[in-house]
Amino acid sequence: MTVAATVRAMRRAGAAGQPVPADEVAAWARTFMIQLYGPQKPARLECRPKHSAEPWMQAEDGDVVRARRRGLDIRALYLHPKPEKPTKAHRFRDGNCRDCGDGEFYAGPNCEPPTPTPDSRAALPFDPTWFRAPLEALIQVATHRFIGVPDSMKWKSEARYLLERLDQYDKETLA
Repeated sequence: MTVAATVRAMRRAGAAGQPVPADEVAAWARTFMIQLYGPQKPARLECRPKHSAEPWMQAEDGDVVRARRRGLDIRALYLHPKPEKPTKAHRFRDGNCRDCGDGEFYAGPNCEPPTPTPDSRAALPFDPTWFRAPLEALIQVATHRFIGVPDSMKWKSEARYLLERLDQYDKETLA
């Protein structure tokens, strides 16, 4: 997961108002640590005495290695990663994105519309291969010219077109 996707998931969970399982929060934290701090080295290490309000000072190698013995708090300062350019920008109208439906308040940088649900009407109630034999017979009838030449040409071209569409449909559904 990316940082943006994690923040978006956190915002959605907060907007839902439901408790979030601990393993999901742990996954969010792991993503933040790996994506933000994992691949980079600290730009600078700073130290100060434990339980004090003194200003942070540049840490030496010995301070970092023996921080516990010397009673020091150590902090690592990282360079912030450059923000990613969004792959698809949101298009907001009345506070909600028109594509993904996220509100302006908790929308991440990328617009990721939900995948469309499959249309149950797309499944045909019959087998399209049933039309193959009648179409081939129609081409044979038109070839032997039991009908006029213009009608023969028309029926042959339309039947061939429908057979090509059936072949294309078979390739798309079987692949």
